[in-house]
Amino acid sequence: MDRIAPSAPPPELQLRAPQLEADGGRAAEAAKRRLAEHQAAMADAVMPNALSVRLDESSQRFVQTLTDANTQETLRRYPSEAQLAYSRAVMAYLRTLAAK
Repeated sequence: MDRIAPSAPPPELQLRAPQLEADGGRAAEAAKRRLAEHQAAMADAVMPNALSVRLDESSQRFVQTLTDANTQETLRRYPSEAQLAYSRAVMAYLRTLAAK
């Protein structure tokens, strides 16, 4: 499942700087705190929590895997298993040619 964050915070979290600077009270602090919490939540939702890169020895290709830290679910993997299988077959063929 792809997660894409909205480009702007929801209307209730959109702050107007002149109003906050003029007020400067508890409401302004609460609004700033809510906006910071919203931005932190959006960063967690958009950014994968774990990116791993490893070398697949048999295909001689790097494999990149994005994993969700909350669910340990693999979000994306490149190249796919089918692409790796093709690369492995090509490498095996090249090894047999080099051995002759």
